[in-house]
Amino acid sequence: MSDRVDADLKAAVQSAERAATRTGQLQWAGLRAEVPACDGLEVFGNSVQHERFYWERPAEARSIAALGCTAAIETEGANRFVESSARAQQLFAGLHIAGEVETPGAGPFLVGGFAFCDAASTASHWSDFPTGRLALPEITIVGVGGRAWCTVTRVVAAGCDVLEACRDLRSSLESVRSSLPALGATDSPPPLVERSGSSAYHAVPDRTYADYRAQVASALREIGDGVFEKLVLARSVCLRREGDFDPCAQLDALRRAHPSCAVFAVARPSSVFLGATPECLVRLDMGRVETASVAGSAPRGRSPEEDSRLGRELRESKKEQNEHAVVVRALCAALAPHCNGLDVRESPRLMRLKDIQHLETPIAGTVCDRSSILDLLNSVHPTPAIAGAPREAALEWLRCNENLDRGWYGGPVGFTDAAGGGEFYAALRSALLSDEEARLFAGAGIVEGSQPENELRETRLKLRAMLDPLLEI
Repeated sequence: MSDRVDADLKAAVQSAERAATRTGQLQWAGLRAEVPACDGLEVFGNSVQHERFYWERPAEARSIAALGCTAAIETEGANRFVESSARAQQLFAGLHIAGEVETPGAGPFLVGGFAFCDAASTASHWSDFPTGRLALPEITIVGVGGRAWCTVTRVVAAGCDVLEACRDLRSSLESVRSSLPALGATDSPPPLVERSGSSAYHAVPDRTYADYRAQVASALREIGDGVFEKLVLARSVCLRREGDFDPCAQLDALRRAHPSCAVFAVARPSSVFLGATPECLVRLDMGRVETASVAGSAPRGRSPEEDSRLGRELRESKKEQNEHAVVVRALCAALAPHCNGLDVRESPRLMRLKDIQHLETPIAGTVCDRSSILDLLNSVHPTPAIAGAPREAALEWLRCNENLDRGWYGGPVGFTDAAGGGEFYAALRSALLSDEEARLFAGAGIVEGSQPENELRETRLKLRAMLDPLLEI
């Protein structure tokens, strides 16, 4: 480590200690440096930390592997995004970073996410996941375009030993640097874990097919009566087996099968929430905000000809066009007050995934009111693609009729930086893994013209994205 970096580190820790003494509040110090390029998934998988975070957009060669927790922001209630934004600004103001010149997108970040709704979950399987949680990791490794940067952080209290804190941060960084070749400098997938138990699986849906179809029919009657225009009705399946599920094997399969999606995992002490989602809620970088309407679905074809035909029918379907347009209008209405105009694609394009294809309309603009990404989430979430429209009518119907504790399913998962930028995606095509249990989630958008059997079939297609990698038979 150079003399300049040593001097910068000492100055950063001293600054943090003085601020802690002056304010009586904890501060944080961090050290950032470029490290050998590595596979973030292997870093995630080989860590013994109870709290971990993984994020990758394989098609764009971007990844985050975050280990441990130096500080956390937990929020609940209707103001959770606004409160998280204010507390994130305070935390970053108290974070004193030293090291190499900052590279855009290299961190540090707060990582985590939020539940679908602002009320605390009552289901025991979601006990590790509050309605909102963002963590400042102890170790963050960011991969961008074949290069990697590591940031290590620690708490600084009033009266702390500055030299000891500097040694601690240097030691942490060097430990990461020396371990990376063993942890992740390889293109090979994580090794399969040998199972000692039976390979038998037991799948239990949260309701019968008849019950789901009846719920769709009930929602259609409400749509016909003008209560709401669109509703997203979700269901879950609990998969059990003898022997733990391997989250890294699942994540590796997801990133290979869905390179255009955001592949994510939030690991807590007793469970891991993971998935591969195509739906960007908000991306904010240097004042430029991006989102997309992803709504309207059709299966993929078994041949190029059939695939083209199904895509053409999706584009031309009035029912799918209406479902898609509801989301476009809502996203534009949510972002317009924050932006100097919006750029909206005139007609939707096809987003083709492994087993399913969607209509997609990108939306972009420039923020004019200094909103952070968390402030924008407050306006955008939940979109009609996740809940329905009008929002409050749809949410009330779901509270009374869906009979599913969604937890973090459908909630925003991602990261934010010191400038208030970052990325959050809707946690769709997801599963909650806990020991010998995997709970899978999927939903379907219901509008006028929907057919109960077709909506059930759509949830099967979406569940398949998570189910196939889990069935190691």
